[in-house]
Amino acid sequence: MRLSAPRGGGRPADLARDPVVPLVLRLAGPAILGISAHALQMLANGWFVADLGAAAIATIGIAYPVTLLVAALGYGAGIAAASVLSRALGRGDRPLADAAASLGFWLALPPGLLLTGLIALRPAFWLGLLGADAGLAQAAAPYTALATLGTCLMLVIVVGGFVVRAQGLARLSGAILVGSFGLNVLLDALLIRVLGLGTAGAGWAAVLAQGAGALAYLRHFRRERGAARIRFRTPCRLLGDCGPAAGPLLREMLWLAAPATLSSLLAAFAMALFVQAGAAYGAAAVAGLGLGLRIVLVAALPLLGLMAGAQAVIGFAHGAAALSGQRARRDRALAFVTAAALAYGVAASGLMALFSDPLAGLFAEDPAARAEGARATAAFALAFGPVGLQLAAATLFQAVGAPRRAAAVSLAAQGLALIPPLLILPRLYGYDGVLASRIVAEFTADALGAVLLLAWWRGEARRAGARDAAGAVESREAVQVAAPHQPAHERA
Repeated sequence: MRLSAPRGGGRPADLARDPVVPLVLRLAGPAILGISAHALQMLANGWFVADLGAAAIATIGIAYPVTLLVAALGYGAGIAAASVLSRALGRGDRPLADAAASLGFWLALPPGLLLTGLIALRPAFWLGLLGADAGLAQAAAPYTALATLGTCLMLVIVVGGFVVRAQGLARLSGAILVGSFGLNVLLDALLIRVLGLGTAGAGWAAVLAQGAGALAYLRHFRRERGAARIRFRTPCRLLGDCGPAAGPLLREMLWLAAPATLSSLLAAFAMALFVQAGAAYGAAAVAGLGLGLRIVLVAALPLLGLMAGAQAVIGFAHGAAALSGQRARRDRALAFVTAAALAYGVAASGLMALFSDPLAGLFAEDPAARAEGARATAAFALAFGPVGLQLAAATLFQAVGAPRRAAAVSLAAQGLALIPPLLILPRLYGYDGVLASRIVAEFTADALGAVLLLAWWRGEARRAGARDAAGAVESREAVQVAAPHQPAHERA
């Protein structure tokens, strides 16, 4: 399937026929750039407040779990929309593709607005709920309220990005995210450094930049024409247009959205436990944990972009699996991203461990915060090497519509494998146990991803063998046995 080029030019990706590896890289490149821009935005906030002391750095870090509560809705809805949309496009089902994209926004925006309002009314309560002490919660409340509002605006960017990448329009997604990041950096410099607004300036910069990105997506969807156009529907129109299929579509998307949403919520809860565990060792420890987690997150961004590009290819090929060669394209895409992710993970792990101190120094002027940041970065880097196994497994199961296996990998990676060691190890080994708990959790999630990947691949191989055997039998019967009603002159 080839989509018409969006406004702005460039040949669109042909998800059915372009060579697999170049196609994945073509879709992943803008996604990597765009996703990296979003997380670099968080690092930019941290860099601009680095000289304000450990308390300011801790403010940026402690607010992140709260904003993640809102962002979780967008990631879950976006993944669900992209999964159904890409498979629908593979089957040539345009009405289903439109319905999936529309439903993705409706699953994210109303709950996101409601949760944003609740957090903005009492940010200190939510910060305390997620582990901050009373003093830090009060100090971080203004920034948290603004950052949450910016995250709500970002829901449009997140879901819109998943939709256009599933269509093969990755350049558009990358351009909007990079533009939003660039604007955020400029506004950080103006509001934090020039006007001296501190962490509140970082919050306003995020609101304005995310608002600009959301407006860019709204303009795109409104102006797009041709095969690339998404025809959005209100909930009532969705019910009317889909008819009896509306219920199954909603159930499927909720099943697909739930693992990603719950994994992000668990990540927020796990981060809160990190804050509680680290708070016993002072503000520098909290700031160091936040720095280490953000540095590792930035290192993971190329992998997340690679998986975003692969999900569109895998989902499309799986939806079109009845066509010749599409199963092989799906399997080649999966094998490539798994191998590439493992190679990158090992290289990035070594570099982060080797340069942990200068990396932490970029975002912390305070000597104690820098030392703790370097220590956390080096520890978290140890578990980064095989992270591609869990990411590849989650991407595959999201793309092919296997929500239970996607849930198992995502929930293990983001919380279920982390919470038990985080509750046990710090009691035994102190702050070293806090750091070690993440290492244990990552290796556990990697092992689970590897097991589920191998099980799926073996199952596919058995099913392919059964199909080939059935095809061979049918072929022999077609040659050797004429149908009873077939005329004699056709058998000659």
